[in-house]
Amino acid sequence: MKKRIAAVLLLAMFCITLAGCSAKPEQGSAQPAAGGWEPLVSSSVEPASSAAATPEPAVQPTPTPSAKGEETPSAADGLGAPASQPEDVQPAPSAAEADDFGVTLYIGTKAGGFQEYPCTLEGEVTPEGLIQGIADLTGWDLTLAEPVATGKGGMSVCLAESSALFQGPIENQKDEFHMHSADQMAETVLDSIQKTLQEGFTGAGGNPDNIDIYFYMEGEQPLALSNIGFSWPLDQPYQWSAAQQN
Repeated sequence: MKKRIAAVLLLAMFCITLAGCSAKPEQGSAQPAAGGWEPLVSSSVEPASSAAATPEPAVQPTPTPSAKGEETPSAADGLGAPASQPEDVQPAPSAAEADDFGVTLYIGTKAGGFQEYPCTLEGEVTPEGLIQGIADLTGWDLTLAEPVATGKGGMSVCLAESSALFQGPIENQKDEFHMHSADQMAETVLDSIQKTLQEGFTGAGGNPDNIDIYFYMEGEQPLALSNIGFSWPLDQPYQWSAAQQN
């Protein structure tokens, strides 16, 4: 009996072994290799992506606003390029262009009005140059006893006693500037010098009357014209209407 049981078990084991050898291996199971058995990686498993596989785009820096709210210029914006000159700015004249200056001379009286005469002066415009321009234009002797003194808010003029202011009209005069009396001569000389200096040294938009003109005699004496009996105080700006009778 024991022998029969052993024979049955042996037959069963043989059948099982035979069935295992003839069975087709399933997908995903281990396959024999030349050097032995190797595990197979399941096809359903995705390979892990490397952190450096896809580089991230570099972050661009945001322009930092300046103190005025403008973006800081970059090299592409022309950093370091000289700023353009405003259109309204005019270039300074060269030495050759500055040799001659066009000015206006005013001949007449405040009461009767003035005639304007263009004049070209060589070199820098000065009070002495303007007064000499009047003398050259009219033929009057306007010799100065002293240089014109300029100060804050005004100028002081001292004509020589040999000038037309003290001597009156001469015999040979230019028809256009003919003076008929010492009074007319004095008023026209003083008013013309005053007006020309005020206009010549007043900036654009300024008021010529803000420049005070004083007349005096040598020795810092008040202007006194003995030939017409008029004088003017030394400490007050000149006005023909402020004349005092001697």
